[in-house]
Amino acid sequence: MTLQLILGLTIPSIVVLLAVFLMFRQYFQHQTQIKVLSLKQERAQITLPLRLQAFERLTLLCERIDLPDLVLRLKTPGANAGALRSALLLAIQQEFEHNLTQQLYVSSELWQILIKAKDKTMDLITIASDGIDPKASADAYASKLITIAYEEEALPSHIAKRAIKTESSLWL
Repeated sequence: MTLQLILGLTIPSIVVLLAVFLMFRQYFQHQTQIKVLSLKQERAQITLPLRLQAFERLTLLCERIDLPDLVLRLKTPGANAGALRSALLLAIQQEFEHNLTQQLYVSSELWQILIKAKDKTMDLITIASDGIDPKASADAYASKLITIAYEEEALPSHIAKRAIKTESSLWL
């Protein structure tokens, strides 16, 4: 009878203890999930404005390396083709370097598109200088460059801007 009494008291105690253990474990797991979700939300509130600012700055980068606008901005009276070519290439490189840190806030795919846009724009500038004497007038070089730009199906800066809009829409 003592064994029955001991078992009669021990088994329900073990069942209650097990039930309490499982409830506490579930409670703590739930609390941990709430804490993790809260931290993610806080982080998103901090990084979302930074991401949006990066998208804005990279869109501005695309505008500033857009060939027609770049030529109009940098062509000076009396300059020669070689000087304009150098100024265009330097401006693109500086614009890109100025926005280099923005890669932290965008996908690596988008960043690669931006690198390709920069490189392709610089290639177009170099292609346009083929067959033109560096001492020729900047107007002749600018005219050839604009013609090449308009013959392109889509300018690299326009492709990059579309990619920026696509990625930024995922965050809004």
